[in-house]
Formats: sequence, C-alpha cells, structure tokens
Amino acid sequence: MNCMKEPEILTIDAHCHLFNHEVLSWRLLVDFILSRMRPRGTRARLETAGGISELKRIIRFFKTGLMDTENIYGKLLAEGGCNTVVPLMFDLDYCMKGAGCSDGLRRRKGYKKNVKKAARKEWAALRKELDELASRAGKGERRELGEMKQALRRLSRKTERLSLGKRDAFRTQEEELLKLAAAHPGKVLPFYVVDPRRPGNCVHGPDGTIDVSPLTDRLVPRLGGKGGFYGFKLYCPNGYSPTDPALMALYEYCERHGAPLTAHCSGGGFASFSPSIAVHGHVYRNGEVVPHDGVLEFRHYRLTDKLRVKEKAELLNHPRLWEKVMEAFPRLRLNLAHFGCQDEGTEWTELIYGMMEKFPGLHTDLSCITEASRLREMREYFLRAPEQVRRKFLFGSDFYLNLLFLDGMKEYMENFRNTFTEQERRELMTANPSDFLGLS
Repeated sequence: MNCMKEPEILTIDAHCHLFNHEVLSWRLLVDFILSRMRPRGTRARLETAGGISELKRIIRFFKTGLMDTENIYGKLLAEGGCNTVVPLMFDLDYCMKGAGCSDGLRRRKGYKKNVKKAARKEWAALRKELDELASRAGKGERRELGEMKQALRRLSRKTERLSLGKRDAFRTQEEELLKLAAAHPGKVLPFYVVDPRRPGNCVHGPDGTIDVSPLTDRLVPRLGGKGGFYGFKLYCPNGYSPTDPALMALYEYCERHGAPLTAHCSGGGFASFSPSIAVHGHVYRNGEVVPHDGVLEFRHYRLTDKLRVKEKAELLNHPRLWEKVMEAFPRLRLNLAHFGCQDEGTEWTELIYGMMEKFPGLHTDLSCITEASRLREMREYFLRAPEQVRRKFLFGSDFYLNLLFLDGMKEYMENFRNTFTEQERRELMTANPSDFLGLS
C-alpha cells in the first residue's frame, strides 16, 4: 500500500499586500476616504442598493488591516486560492515629499491632520446613515445595524489614536515581511519597494555612475544578492518617473540577473499629495514622452481632488513611459500590474497588450479586477493572445486592498473560477508566475 502524500501543486498569488496598521495606517485611512468618493462621483448613501454591503466591506477592510502580519497572511491563505504568495511592500513616506523638502516633517504632519479630519467626517457620516436606516428597520435589522455601529466606533477610535509626528515604519514593514518569509520558506516571496528618492537606496558616484548594490544586496542569493527578497516593487505615481536614472541602473542589473519587478500600472490607486515634485527622467505630456529634469508642477494635489490620481498617473506612469524602459531593456522581467485597467476605456490595456507582443520580458497581472464583467473582458485578451504572450499573464488578488470593492476574498476567487477554466487557471496561477519568478 502506497501511503506517500502527493506533492502539493504550486499556486501563486503574484500580487498581494500583508502590511498591517502599525506600518501603513495612513494608507488604510486614505483608501477608506477615497472609496467613499468613488462609487457614483458623490458620497454613496447607505440606503441605496447595496449600501449595507459597502459598510460591511469598510468594516472588513479595517478589521483585516488591524490584524498582525502573520494573521493577515493566515486570512489570505484561508480565503484565497493560492498556497504561495508574493507580498509587495509599499513606501508611503514620499507621497508627501515635494520639491524642496526643508519643511518635510511639517508637511507630513499637515497632511496627516487633513487625513484625520477627512476620516473623522466619513466616520460621522456613516454613523448618521446607520441611524437613519435603523429608524426604518425591523427589530432584527436594527440589531445588526447596532452591531455595525459599535464596530465603526471601535475602528474610528483606533484610527484616531494614530501618531502625527512619526513617519510610517518602513523598516518595520521590511523586517516583518522578512520574518514572515523565514517562517514560511518557499511560500512567502516578498518584493522590496523602491523609491529612488529614499536615502540609502543607491549611491551616486562623482563620475556619474550609480551604485544600486544597497538595493540588489536585498535580493536572495540566486539573484545575486544576500538578502531575502525575490524582486522589486515600483509605484511611480507616488512621485517619480519610470526612467529615473537610478531606476535605469536597477533595470540593467535586474535584466542581467533575471530579477523580476512589479510596477503599479492602472488609472487608479494611490498618488502623491505634493503640488510640486523634482522629477528626473521622462514624463508623458500632451500625448508624448518627453525628457524632464527638474520641478514638475501639478494642478491637482489635494486629498479629495478626484483628478489628483489621474493627473499623476498620466504624467508619471503612462504605459508609453514603460515602453521607453522596455526599449532599453527588452528582456527585463517586468509585470505591469492590473493590466492597465482604467475607469473608462481600454487605452492602457491595449498598449500593454501590444507591448507584451513586442518585448519578451513584459508581463501583466489581473489583480484587483473585482467586477466579473471586467474580468471577462480581460479574459478575451488572454484567449486571443499568441502562446508567447499568453504565458505572460499572471494571477494576482491585490489582497487586502480589494476588500473595499467586494464582499471578501471568497467572492474574488469565485469570480476568477467562474471566468477562467481549470486549465486557464493552472496557467495563470502556476506555470506563468513560476516562470516570471524564476522558480521553474
């Protein structure tokens, strides 16, 4: 009798987040505030269709963020469909850094006060909407609404106690992910986030050379480093160009050593709050990629300005900028995340698809595509792709940021299973990400 256990099939979530409230509390608050603005251009009322679901999502999102990193990881394993995850770090410190940073601490404190003020307003609005619902609800519903109100009160108290003076604990985030990866070898494959403005990320020599070894040393030994990271994460709308000279030096190393990078590339997400930023490299302006080396001024920068993210995404993260990168490094293992999804149109998606045909190293992932209809649209690109392009589509969840837009990871996975066949899921979750990560 053969009692040998069959080997577990590798399944990979190539895009997720495991940071907790001690690390990125401000990111949680900002995403909460922005989620309240997005639904219909005006503040979504809870009494509209699906309003209670919105509230439950907000509570679920914050409850997850208030866990410790190990428990967030456990939640993802329990509710997600993968046994191996790629958690991406996030660098929030420089979202508030503008051109000339002598007042950096004062700017950060002012920004955080504005975030608290806006969050306080949204918590109050939610409680008021709950009271209005309860006044018209039956006895059973009133009990459920009362429990939600208590949960909101507890969450708002916790976020109200956030410190204004301290910077987000970037190094704590790094240490926690490395600790998690060490506790789950081969199952947690973290990516280190790179912002070229962070001191110590690289060394500029007097002869114009740029030493990126402080970054590359963080990689695992098989990628030429002596650390525990399996790749890098970039988030250019936070305030830098994809063609920043320091990043170009990093790309050269990554292409040579096969180190993968994932870059946020959609019309939404996060973006800098600064009215001006010193940008080096190229920007996308008036339909063209143009060189830029100096201060870049923005028209939209306030927290609740809905055009703030769009403006910075266009200027600093347009797919044409990444095309410039790939022209210089065509075999760079680059994942342009979210397949360029935008609120309206498919321009970015079409551009990324065309670039995947052109550049052998370019990949994309289907993370945070929470609407079943949009996911079906993305599948059409996957199905029509020639074999060499089809191999470069990756599964990702964007957990737990995706919890703001659906009723949990189980719903996210159900959408995915209902859209893709078993064979297609095997490609997206096993074969393709294994190749991207250099595991195959």
